[in-house]
Amino acid sequence: MSSHINGFIQELKCIVSLAWPLMLTHLLRFINPSLSIMICGHLSREELDAASLANSVINVLGLSIDMGFSTASETLFCQTYGSKKRKLMGLLLQRALLIMTMLFGILACIHINIESILLLIGQNPIISSLTAEYITYILPGLFFDFMFMTLARYLESQNLVRPMVLAACAGTVFTLFAQTFVLQWDLGLRASAGFLSISFGIMLLGEILYIFRYRVYVETWGGCDLLGAMSEWGIFFRLGIPGILMIALEEWCLELNTFVAGTISEEILGAQAIAFQIQSIIYMIPLGISTAVNVRVGQGLGAFNPTAAKFTYLTALTSTVFIAFLTAAPVVLFRHSVSFIFTSDVEVAAKASEILPMLFIFQFCEGLAGVSEAVLIACGRQVLGAVTIFFGYYALGLPLSFFFYLKCDLGIIGMWTGIAIGFFITALTYTFFALRTDWVQQSRRAVKTVQQQSTAFADNDITDEGVVRIMSFSDGSEDRHRPTFTRRSCSHAVRFRVFLFILIGFVLLASIVHRKTVAVPLWFERCVESLRLNSTLAPFCSIDL
Repeated sequence: MSSHINGFIQELKCIVSLAWPLMLTHLLRFINPSLSIMICGHLSREELDAASLANSVINVLGLSIDMGFSTASETLFCQTYGSKKRKLMGLLLQRALLIMTMLFGILACIHINIESILLLIGQNPIISSLTAEYITYILPGLFFDFMFMTLARYLESQNLVRPMVLAACAGTVFTLFAQTFVLQWDLGLRASAGFLSISFGIMLLGEILYIFRYRVYVETWGGCDLLGAMSEWGIFFRLGIPGILMIALEEWCLELNTFVAGTISEEILGAQAIAFQIQSIIYMIPLGISTAVNVRVGQGLGAFNPTAAKFTYLTALTSTVFIAFLTAAPVVLFRHSVSFIFTSDVEVAAKASEILPMLFIFQFCEGLAGVSEAVLIACGRQVLGAVTIFFGYYALGLPLSFFFYLKCDLGIIGMWTGIAIGFFITALTYTFFALRTDWVQQSRRAVKTVQQQSTAFADNDITDEGVVRIMSFSDGSEDRHRPTFTRRSCSHAVRFRVFLFILIGFVLLASIVHRKTVAVPLWFERCVESLRLNSTLAPFCSIDL
């Protein structure tokens, strides 16, 4: 019994030592855009609306896709590091960086033309124009964040979490000073977005400097291999696309909840915004634990140590109730005062204090779902996670939310209740599947995945006929499946991907040139017209005249 308790304590220490730096990293990434929005709010109402809308667009069509697709890297990096083929991580990293670059290029083509999309869905023309201007200057930062998250997955899979914290701290400190200058010198919306991009660049640079300064790549880097990096992308998309749905479906549901709250009243919208901000902040704690569990479980599966992987999950699962209580209880106890941190409006604060007790349920579900979701990601079962999220939120949570709001006249509390029920069912479903995991079978799958990835263009693993040699497992069993990889088929795939890169680059460049040299922003036309008529300039005109 005592040895089991000692093992539990040691495993919990390992999880916490990985989790708290990850919590801080996620929190700082969340704070940076919020600082930009706050500063724009002091510039003008139009710039506040534009910055808020732009960051919503970036979250939905940027950061959520970044976080979701990087779950593929989480799965592959952790399993590979747990195995003995650690040099393969260097090749997987090159593949991940190229794929994320391509995804960013596709999204950037959408973002550059976002003004037309916003107008199509009925947004205010001036706000749409300013939003497009903000997004144009935040796009480099979005690319930096895509690269940052990929390198973060690479580092955390090796139990290296310190560099992300240091890099995120450096980026946040820069943001604090830079955004202060924007306000003091009235530099405008463009400068706020540009400085935010630079802060993401500083975070990425911090990671790169750490990697090279401390030579953490030595164990996992086998050299640059462009041909190998352009091949075997299928596994990334099979894991990454459902990973996007796992992250994005949940975020889109909460964003929809906020949109509906705005149709009730301004006070309810303000209360919803406060509750959502507080929930997002305390959510960083289960998110950090979830990532840590994913790392530990993935490494155990890759090392063909199913017992260790299972013990990690059970340790995290049994401690998550205590952690949820510890983080949510202060918010509930001080709900009547914590709202005034965000607003001085008594009515808004009172409405928010009515919603905040719901966060206790949410935090419990976040903890329960987070550690179980981590197991699914570590096993490469993102499809199951996406299906669970869809049915829990969209087939159950949202319909109940609208039913309580429209039919039962429960207002915003009814909406949160419906979402909470859907989330609770989702958390229970995640836990059910995680507890029923066949750990030995999942370990075999992990080893097989690593082996299949390592065979591409590896001369020591490919016979003269191009047939892959599959390794035996440590329990004595053997995988008799012998897939074939021919250099001819791989070369065709590589040429196609090179063509895609060129096509995406051309479309993106053409869109940028058109926006900067041909299209005249509506907000700029409005300012020029005001100057011509000697009328009062709108506050946002200071950004470029």
